Amino acid sequence: MPLTVFSASRRMELDVQQLLTQLGAETGYVMPSKSTPIPESWKVHCSTDLECPSCFCTGAEVVRASKSKVDGHDVRQAYFRFPQSDSSAGHHPFCDFSGNVSAAFIPENLVQFSSAKDGVSRVVRELVCKGIQLEVFTQWDIRRMREWFFQTKLQSQFTVTLDPKLPGWLDGLHRHASWPQDLDAVPIELTTEVLGIPGFNFEAAATREVSQRHRATLDIIREKRLYPGAMVERLEKLATDYHGKSVYDPTVLQNHFQLTNRLAAFMCSNHSPLRRLSKAHYPLNGLKNVKPLLAFSALRLFISDWHLDAAVSRFAQIVSSKLQADETLGNVMGLNPFHDFAAWAMLKSFQELPAIQIPLMGVKEEIAFEVAEMKRRAGLPS
Repeated sequence: MPLTVFSASRRMELDVQQLLTQLGAETGYVMPSKSTPIPESWKVHCSTDLECPSCFCTGAEVVRASKSKVDGHDVRQAYFRFPQSDSSAGHHPFCDFSGNVSAAFIPENLVQFSSAKDGVSRVVRELVCKGIQLEVFTQWDIRRMREWFFQTKLQSQFTVTLDPKLPGWLDGLHRHASWPQDLDAVPIELTTEVLGIPGFNFEAAATREVSQRHRATLDIIREKRLYPGAMVERLEKLATDYHGKSVYDPTVLQNHFQLTNRLAAFMCSNHSPLRRLSKAHYPLNGLKNVKPLLAFSALRLFISDWHLDAAVSRFAQIVSSKLQADETLGNVMGLNPFHDFAAWAMLKSFQELPAIQIPLMGVKEEIAFEVAEMKRRAGLPS
């Protein structure tokens, strides 16, 4: 359930406490205590004015925080819900908050800019607040970007059909296959006499045999550079969790993704608070939490119509200002449109490969089986 919502009339994002304080100031009513019901007029206003930060549906209801009667500690965080009713359809099926999600749930592609849990998020929070103060961008711009992404997501869908076993098998083929020059060499017939050569390299011969057996697939993954590597487990999970479901196709934003990474890397190299947190030659890979930085970079590119130089100019304006950041302005949900971008892009590329019959055994096991078979033919113990 969303912790913040966007107020269409105020053109700003609010959490429950900020909303109730604002309504009290605007109406002249004393803000209700936690035990006092919210006035009906406020409820009507919430239902028509407040938007979900992901799918922009209306019909919001306020759920206030509650405390334990035993020790006074919070047992429920205040949040907003958007139930289905006669006047509201509730969340869109592709909304990040659709389904049974908890009050503390923050979708993986959304970033709470007010967070300061680590060095990167603290730096980004200050930059966001200063950017809003300097009117480089507004909370309305952040809302516009989220809507742009949601519409892009709706218009760019594909259905997950990938066999979850394929990424691991292809990774094994890439890791254990012969080099291209070995496969292109003139073949030598492996007669019993050849296999009996003292010191014969059964491992290399078996690897070449197995590689030739899967040559067509091997050539394709090498040509397209489809090497899952460390993403194997993530690809398997995505293929399992979303099998048969329609999901967002991130490849339509390939150019946007490259620009965002370029801008984020530039910031890491040229803004000392970020440079201290990153590595000189691998600025983004060196960060423990890159999501807030990517979200902030994507925001500046969005308001710059995805022109890199214009986005850099806006960054220079923000960091050159001596203005003391008003941290209350950062209570807004930013967007990282590229969460899991590489994994989803590779999953889609795997699905577009010609049909592959996955063997019952992995490539390493297949090579070991071939070694044993060659030794048997040579009359040698396996």
